[in-house]
Amino acid sequence: MIKASIGALIALAGLVTATKFGQLENTGHGPGKDVATNPERLVAVIGALVLLGAGIYAVRTAAAATRIALDDLSGTSRGTPVAFVVSIVGYIVVLLCLLAALHQPLTGLLLGGALTGVIIGIAAQQTLGNFFAGIVLLVVRPFTIGERVFLRSSIGEYEGIITNMSMFYVTIVVERGPVSLPNSAVLASAIGPGARSDDSPS
Repeated sequence: MIKASIGALIALAGLVTATKFGQLENTGHGPGKDVATNPERLVAVIGALVLLGAGIYAVRTAAAATRIALDDLSGTSRGTPVAFVVSIVGYIVVLLCLLAALHQPLTGLLLGGALTGVIIGIAAQQTLGNFFAGIVLLVVRPFTIGERVFLRSSIGEYEGIITNMSMFYVTIVVERGPVSLPNSAVLASAIGPGARSDDSPS
């Protein structure tokens, strides 16, 4: 995470340089639109490039560090979904900062992005719910792979050994064979021997 912090600081320096000391638009007292002969434009472009390069480096480093940390914590390769989310959020932040450094209006972009996000969220509500539920299960860790658990949820009661935890499903092997349960249903389940109903076999 130290490398990611250094990259973030360099990106911040590029943002400050571009916004405070640079100017892409012709203010009327510069020599024109030539970047090479306009110091303010040159500073803005250099600051934006520094922001872009250092920002991408910081995001990639942070995502890699997150994946390694979670893999070491769980003992399995389960840090990839969280690292993916870190990358997406990080790149969005870098893009917004880059537009701000270039003095571009963000209102239209934010409005369009919000509308697109709402449409995509509604269309993929169940998929996204399972994805983020998988991340929560990874972080909270109510059970681990190889552990025998009892699950009681709205889709039924299951007792068996957890054999896999993916981005969208948890696989549990019961007496009749393996069952893949959606992460959102597992997250909403009661887990443990005390979750048995009165008519459940002990």
